[in-house]
Amino acid sequence: MRALVFHGPGNMELTQVATHPLLPGEIRIHISLAGICGTDLRIFRGIKRVDGPRIIGHEFFGTISEIGPGVTGYDLGERVVVYPIIACGHCYACQAGRENICVNRRTLGYEIDGGFAEYVTVPAAAVQGGNVVPVPSGVSDIAAAASEPAAAALQGVRRAGELSGRNVLVMGGGPLGVAHIQHSQLFGANQVILSEPDEGRRDQGLRFGADVAIHPSELADTVTGQVDVVFIDAGIPSLVSDAIAVLRKGGKCVVFAGMPENSPVLVDPNRIHYGEIDLVGSSGSTPQLQAEVLRYVDEGRLDLEAVVSDVLPMDEWKRGFDMKADAAGLKVLISTGD
Repeated sequence: MRALVFHGPGNMELTQVATHPLLPGEIRIHISLAGICGTDLRIFRGIKRVDGPRIIGHEFFGTISEIGPGVTGYDLGERVVVYPIIACGHCYACQAGRENICVNRRTLGYEIDGGFAEYVTVPAAAVQGGNVVPVPSGVSDIAAAASEPAAAALQGVRRAGELSGRNVLVMGGGPLGVAHIQHSQLFGANQVILSEPDEGRRDQGLRFGADVAIHPSELADTVTGQVDVVFIDAGIPSLVSDAIAVLRKGGKCVVFAGMPENSPVLVDPNRIHYGEIDLVGSSGSTPQLQAEVLRYVDEGRLDLEAVVSDVLPMDEWKRGFDMKADAAGLKVLISTGD
């Protein structure tokens, strides 16, 4: 099969890779579409460590092409997505019901070969864990391929708590910022404000449902004391202190975007203390949340197809990564199948 293989920072090639016979409990998926995530770009640049050779890519959609011995409940040709994090089920996080932050987790596209390939073999542990999620018939292939990051954004909403009637600030107008705009409207936010330096992305945020879109330089003067929840959707460490500064008393800041390792952040602890500000993180999601996102799409309550700006053939993977680096377009997909 053809696959995009990461060998080390800046070294990735489209090449032929052998497939192995399925082991008991495994499923093989013929990939149609795979999304380029900011984490994939950080892997390519060497910012996030992944040991090569590895087929990266953790956002993908396809159809089941082969079912291993002992697997039941799935059909050949079935349209599916795969939630990429495989939890151990035994660590303290898993026992607390927080499998998304499993301390022993393995992830397709990181420790296990992922979706930038014509086929993906899903390990037995992932199949048993329910990671292979059927796609409803009313959900398009493109929308399904965009469901993993939308599920991660939904986890951020869960960490934020009640949004109904609250004012929400989204910091960053990329794909995940757009997802939090959509989710905030879906869950009844009173007002959704986008903070984004790029004018095109501000306009885009308005089209996706933001009530107001402002330049970050306007934050202090326009939203201080008016915001109940902040989603940080850009990997800029200083946004943490900016968010805490503008929140109302009793507000919540959700650090959603990944940041450079060991990034220092200066915050005023009195803002947290006297204002009872909650500072929380959000990482990954669950198969159940990905299924929930697909249900919202199927019901017409969430538009993921509109989030996808470009679909490129595998041969143009480098262009796709350059687009991600330049913040060109919105969600870029690689067409890895027929």
